[in-house]
Amino acid sequence: MTTMMTKTRLVKRRLGTTLIELLVAFTLLTALLGAALPLIVRHQQLLASARTYRLALDELSNQLETLTALEAEELPAALETLAPSPFAVERLPGAELTAALDTDGDQPRLTLALAWNEPGRRDKPLTLVAWLDPPALPQEQQSQEEQP
Repeated sequence: MTTMMTKTRLVKRRLGTTLIELLVAFTLLTALLGAALPLIVRHQQLLASARTYRLALDELSNQLETLTALEAEELPAALETLAPSPFAVERLPGAELTAALDTDGDQPRLTLALAWNEPGRRDKPLTLVAWLDPPALPQEQQSQEEQP
């Protein structure tokens, strides 16, 4: 009879130890998940931001390539009607495309900037610059420059 009582006490003592182990394991797991969850959320936000950045960069490079392929006479009119593509407007909320045509010395420079509704993106829009071919000089002027 005493051996049976001793076995019962050992089982009860072991059961108590198992409950404490379970409680410690649950506490550690909760702490780990509490620390990992904000990291997972931030990772998803970074992925979405990188996706929109790549889309905006593709839009800017496509617009810049289209504009640099135009003749010098067609460029001012194209800049007046410049707008983001419907694809970009759909995926970049509040997308605004701006252009500036400047001269850097004797070489014209075209600057495109794209801003959209993302924290910090209105203050610092994504910008691409292209230098355009200088306008062709008339034939008479070219021949005079070649002669000493």
